[in-house]
Amino acid sequence: MMKKTPPSQGHLIKQPVVIDLIKLLRNSKLSENEQGIVKRRLLENKKSFGKVLQDIVMQAKQETGTVDMPESLKQLEKKEGKEIRSFDAIAKVLSREFPQLLQFILEEYEVEAEKTQALIGREFIAIKRIADVIFEAKDKKGNEVIIHIEFESEYKSDDKMDQRKLEYRHLMEMDEDYQGKMILCNVFYIRGSPEDKEMIEERQVKLPTSDPRYSGELKYKAYHLSLMNIETIINRNLPFLLPFVVESELRSINDASTSKTTGLMPSVQKQIDEHEAALKQMIDALTDDQMESLRNTVEYLWGKSYSKEVFNKSTLLTLMREQLNFRQKDIQWGIREGKTEGKTEGKTEGRTEALNVAKLMLQEGELTTEQMEYFLERMAKLDEKK
Repeated sequence: MMKKTPPSQGHLIKQPVVIDLIKLLRNSKLSENEQGIVKRRLLENKKSFGKVLQDIVMQAKQETGTVDMPESLKQLEKKEGKEIRSFDAIAKVLSREFPQLLQFILEEYEVEAEKTQALIGREFIAIKRIADVIFEAKDKKGNEVIIHIEFESEYKSDDKMDQRKLEYRHLMEMDEDYQGKMILCNVFYIRGSPEDKEMIEERQVKLPTSDPRYSGELKYKAYHLSLMNIETIINRNLPFLLPFVVESELRSINDASTSKTTGLMPSVQKQIDEHEAALKQMIDALTDDQMESLRNTVEYLWGKSYSKEVFNKSTLLTLMREQLNFRQKDIQWGIREGKTEGKTEGKTEGRTEALNVAKLMLQEGELTTEQMEYFLERMAKLDEKK
């Protein structure tokens, strides 16, 4: 009698492992309340959490040692906390130190109001990476106006903004402090807005949904700070936007090919030169607190730290020019390096360190722009000799 040959195992599909998360939570030594919180958060965001958890499992398989998740979360909290503190400083600059911002918004809505600096001392929504600030004012007829300002560090969050704004509107309607008042909704995108956008967009939202949180219609304005130019800053009296103009120009340089960069850099430099007198007058009118806020903004946007002695009213325009010139020198350096690629092995560690030290000295005011240019020229001559 012939024995039956067992089926080949090579063609069987290995079934994926499904983890019993309920059992895992029960064994986690968390309280029932803590388990409930974790379960709700997982279920409310199961798509995004599922992907992240899947990636964690895959990475854990590749590690040779034990993965320390509590320490990993501590590191995340530390890095996120630093980013949030910096971002909150930007929100403070735009909303609390400069009353010109509120006047700017009211003008956009064609609302004449007074006492526009009365801050309602609380944040509306407490969500990581989102800074919401609410102001109250009264129009000429005595009607109360609520100005809701939301700040987004990057434009990439825009695809969910209509939905968020509708949800915020419903939350406000349920709050008796806001009922019956005119609400002006605004979102400011700090970085990364597409160049084809209008500087200020008026948006009208009506989503095809039966969810009551996102029903109804809403109008709000979106402001693209990275698209503002020097003339707008002067004409609308928006001195707090000066660092953003430089950031926008530098980002355009980074995103463009080297063949296109030579025409981009002079644009802001030329605007500064053409309007230098008006810019100096605007800067001279700033308070010490406003200058300190601008210094924090520069640190966040440019990634550069300046002391109070280096960063002041008399040096702000110089630092803006130097930041633009400094990036242009980097581009020229990169072009030279690209031309010599293949003939040499590139920059040595010592030469790179020397360049980094020179950059730091320039940032801290220990080197002038002319000295930096001379340094780069000497380095270029050394390359030619090689």
